Amino acid sequence: MNSILSIFVIFGLSHVTMGTIAPDAGEFFNSTIKGNLTKITWAHAVNDNLKLNLTLADDSIMMVEADVVLGTIDDSSMDVVPIMAHPPKNTSNLSLESFLSAMVADGKRGVKLDFKSIEAFDVSLDILAENRPNMTFPVWLNADILSGPVDSMATPVDAKQFIEKANKAFPESTLSVGWTTRYGLLPLISSGNYTEAQIDEMIKTLSNVSQPVTFPIRAGLAVNDIELWSKLLNNTADKNSTLSIWSGIGDSVDIDGLIKLIQGIGYDKVYVDVPEDIRKQIDGSKASFTMCSFMLLSSVILANVLLSEIF
Repeated sequence: MNSILSIFVIFGLSHVTMGTIAPDAGEFFNSTIKGNLTKITWAHAVNDNLKLNLTLADDSIMMVEADVVLGTIDDSSMDVVPIMAHPPKNTSNLSLESFLSAMVADGKRGVKLDFKSIEAFDVSLDILAENRPNMTFPVWLNADILSGPVDSMATPVDAKQFIEKANKAFPESTLSVGWTTRYGLLPLISSGNYTEAQIDEMIKTLSNVSQPVTFPIRAGLAVNDIELWSKLLNNTADKNSTLSIWSGIGDSVDIDGLIKLIQGIGYDKVYVDVPEDIRKQIDGSKASFTMCSFMLLSSVILANVLLSEIF
């Protein structure tokens, strides 16, 4: 009887989640990931029709990340609209409107919209509002709202405007808010870190936010700072806060340090959106760790058995 009741409860909860506007990603995919956010899979920079079609044809992908800028559709029109592209590009064959229509029709995966300017976000608000009732999947609104490492020169998206407008237009969405960074192959920077002052500034900036929040942090700059990230999450716990670790192509990443960070924070608090080569190393390290733990546990059990036989 209890088993039958449990099945009905689980079935009912899944339907509630499926019908909810912008549900939590962990809950939406929980039947697959079982509470382990690192198991959520990503498609990155889905900024044109070809990549969108390939992504939607791949049932293994759960979250779809795409960049939003102001530009034109393949130079066929002079109208400037929100399009899917990464700066410095300002043309695309895929508009935000078409992208969201395809995601709504699919309905099986979440979206992370990375807005590159407050102007692009402003012009996107009506499109988001129009699609909002049908977006019954995870929706993350992302922007770099504060200056970060390593002495980043990039201009952040206006934090006050982004937070206020996101809450007004799409209060159910998850705010994905982070720092600008300067790191990797292009600036030839392979070391650096987030500072406590930057963490404190983020905590202060989000003091009045009521939406769920995830913090995108760059893997190569974030390792070896478990206490710092714990402080951030502890001070934003009322927002159901999480980390979402990302990495640029060619970034130098301490894999062992990254594994320790994930384990230290908890698999239920960390999303991992990194290139395939880094993910394979993470998965391999986790597998090795699990096997070593199993062998150690087996040795302890065997020793206890032998001791009991002796005594």
